[in-house]
Amino acid sequence: MQDQNLVTVALDGTGGDNVDARSVASAVRFALVLNPSLRVLVFGSQKLKQALSQEKIDAKRYEFFSAPECIPQDEDPRKVLEGYYNSAMRKAIEAVRDKKADVVVSSGGTGPLVALSRHILGTIDNMRPALCARIPAGPEKYSLMLDLGANAQSKSKDLLSFALLGNAAYKVMYKEEHPRVCVLNVGSERNKGNPLVKEGRDLIEQVKRINCCGFVEADKLFTDEADVIVTDGFTGNVALKAAEGVASAFLNAPGIKKFFSKLARPDWLVPWQYNGSLLLGVDGLVVKSHASAGKEAVAVALAGTVKLARLNLIDSIKEELKKSV
Repeated sequence: MQDQNLVTVALDGTGGDNVDARSVASAVRFALVLNPSLRVLVFGSQKLKQALSQEKIDAKRYEFFSAPECIPQDEDPRKVLEGYYNSAMRKAIEAVRDKKADVVVSSGGTGPLVALSRHILGTIDNMRPALCARIPAGPEKYSLMLDLGANAQSKSKDLLSFALLGNAAYKVMYKEEHPRVCVLNVGSERNKGNPLVKEGRDLIEQVKRINCCGFVEADKLFTDEADVIVTDGFTGNVALKAAEGVASAFLNAPGIKKFFSKLARPDWLVPWQYNGSLLLGVDGLVVKSHASAGKEAVAVALAGTVKLARLNLIDSIKEELKKSV
């Protein structure tokens, strides 16, 4: 019988293209060390099975399932739904559907992950799912930002859905009754922006249970100006990757510059500490790990799911959304 105190995570051990099995196995070992309450169901190739055995992990803490198919990062969602029945991604998501796992973690392609999660788990109140990341806003302070790429195009009603989901998630995760919800824009003035952000803000303001605080600019993303930052998937993905690029430039500065850039960077702004974006809006816990994340970042994503699972996040979001009707 499974220990009821353990949280079981289904891991897509293939991710996407050219994933190093040894790195995945090392991440699993590291995650199990980080969180003693974690148990991992690993789906992947025989090469990954061998790599896991070489890590000498406690056999009670993980279980391997053969899933030899790998879904390419850029595979067409329609082809994903019509095939790849033996893929690690599909098998891992099905484990959540079948209550064999509490959460799924994958570093595979966003398109395939969103398509399969919607198809297998279903959506909450027919909402459009959005990728939501916890971003640093200061020492021990965090904001939630969504959408970060689950949708290439969005309408104003989608921004409202993102606001409702982000608002509900923030309340549950951080015990804040009135999170500050802002829409990402090119200016903070009310008349700034394109029709999408203006109409989205107007719709969000009409929901009394949402503490809508207007617009926030991209240079304020990490300054605790907002608790929930709402944007369309294209803009959100570009903004976050631009921020990651700046952080990477500092981390990889040459020579003596690297020493001084490390001194200048706050400890809370180290990117790998925040790996793992929630796919909010699907009826199950799905975490998207960065495709190029190192083993430390993947381990953080795995270990961090324990807290999410114990929050009973999905049911809590559903209850919160009922109040917003």
